[in-house]
Amino acid sequence: MNVHLVTIVGGCIDVLPHMLGHYHDLGIESFFVHVQIPFSNDPLVEQAKEITRAFGFNIASVSVGEWLHNSNRELYWRTQQSRPDDWFLIADQDELQAYPRDLASILYDCDRDGYEYIEGCFLDRFARDGSFPAISASESIWQQFPLAGFVSAPLLQANPNKIVASKGRVGLSSGQHFALSGCGCPPKELYIPVHHFKWIAGILDRLEQRAKFRRERGDRYWEESQRFVDYCRTHNGRMNVADAAFYLAEAVPEYPNWERVKQLSMDLASELR
Repeated sequence: MNVHLVTIVGGCIDVLPHMLGHYHDLGIESFFVHVQIPFSNDPLVEQAKEITRAFGFNIASVSVGEWLHNSNRELYWRTQQSRPDDWFLIADQDELQAYPRDLASILYDCDRDGYEYIEGCFLDRFARDGSFPAISASESIWQQFPLAGFVSAPLLQANPNKIVASKGRVGLSSGQHFALSGCGCPPKELYIPVHHFKWIAGILDRLEQRAKFRRERGDRYWEESQRFVDYCRTHNGRMNVADAAFYLAEAVPEYPNWERVKQLSMDLASELR
């Protein structure tokens, strides 16, 4: 059984070293890291090469131009189609999937039962005080952002559901939120927490720029980014970690509210399908 990780990075790659280390520890040895840059000679390419070489491989491709949903989806799809019978873990550079047992055994069981993809949902990770600190390369990312909660859905009104793993032949919707083909593992049987380390230094500026970029292009998703910026502006530039609506709790390593959040996400995903 062949298993690969595929990701697309661009703009901010601060989490990438921690992310690659996490998936390497899960047993992944084949990585496809695509780099998307807005202009030629962007120094991000060399940064990405330095990070990936430290793990023994090079970047898979470089694309130049605006970061758009369709081009992003096309890169994922081309990579997966090249190996239609292999398994792919699909994750942005700030997404660390946590499996309840050995990943290889889970995928073997899926093959046995005829399942072609696995779903999960975001668990947003925050610093203990709700601020957005820079990431340290030498300290455990789990310790740097010890709080987890259900924030993207209620605050941004974003879709929290993610396809975390799939066969290469399975088509995915924009944002990898749903599968467009294939037979999935029932979420009640297996639903994977996707620890989302997006909320780091510079996030408010990046989201403000993204909201402006998308709004100018008539992309309705601009509102998601703007909602988070507006929220933080009313809370002294940070996340209000005392707000019970987000189920925030210490999650080093276990998250005590997972069963409740899992059900909330599965219910919302059913409405959005």
